[in-house]
Amino acid sequence: MKKFALLILCLIGLLPLNTYGQDVISIGEITNEIRVGPFAQNPNMAYGVRNILEELLLDLDYDLTDNSEKKINVRLVFFDITNIGKSIGVYHNKVSQTQIIAIGELQIGNKVKKKTTKKGISKEISTSTLVVASDGQFNQQTASNALKKVLVEIVEDLLK
Repeated sequence: MKKFALLILCLIGLLPLNTYGQDVISIGEITNEIRVGPFAQNPNMAYGVRNILEELLLDLDYDLTDNSEKKINVRLVFFDITNIGKSIGVYHNKVSQTQIIAIGELQIGNKVKKKTTKKGISKEISTSTLVVASDGQFNQQTASNALKKVLVEIVEDLLK
């Protein structure tokens, strides 16, 4: 019985050793500094960025915690949608280009150790044989693709 109790105590003592070798990181401040356009000062944009960052870091096998010394901060500084269209008779070609610029910072303790600025572009091309009014509306999927591209580049650049 004493040997069994000693074995259990040894196993319990070894369990915490598994967490020391893992990378721990937290997501710091996500700020929306976009001044013009549909997402100017929109807090929902920051929530979306936080969710995408959490997903990316978990895919890279980082453990997320709220009180880590290592933090990633992101500032969204530019968002624009450019619509370019051509019409010849009944043929219509429309290209919507979404551009996002963000600044990422790797903060360790109270100091910023690394900083990077990335630009993401996503295009949507539609072609039709009817003339359709171009309303310049925002496409959620195109913006999401551009944002994810930017965040992947920021995380790769900061954590390499």
